Amino acid sequence: MVKKFAGKAAGAAGNVAKKAAKIAAHTAKNRVIDEVSKPIKEAARDKMAAVTSGIKAKADEKVQAVVKEQMKKELKKKFFKK
Repeated sequence: MVKKFAGKAAGAAGNVAKKAAKIAAHTAKNRVIDEVSKPIKEAARDKMAAVTSGIKAKADEKVQAVVKEQMKKELKKKFFKK
């Protein structure tokens, strides 16, 4: 009976140790991948920010032009009524 209990305890301890080793290896692998891919992610983020800001600036410029034209039309209608 004692041998059976000792065997179960040893098996449980072995399973816990195996899980802990697996988690530690997975964590280490993720850290290595993060460190390697960090510069790539940052460069991609910077590039996307530059592209996005360029598109946003162009869109703002077009909106301003449309608003300006609309205001001109409204003023012409107001001042040059038939």
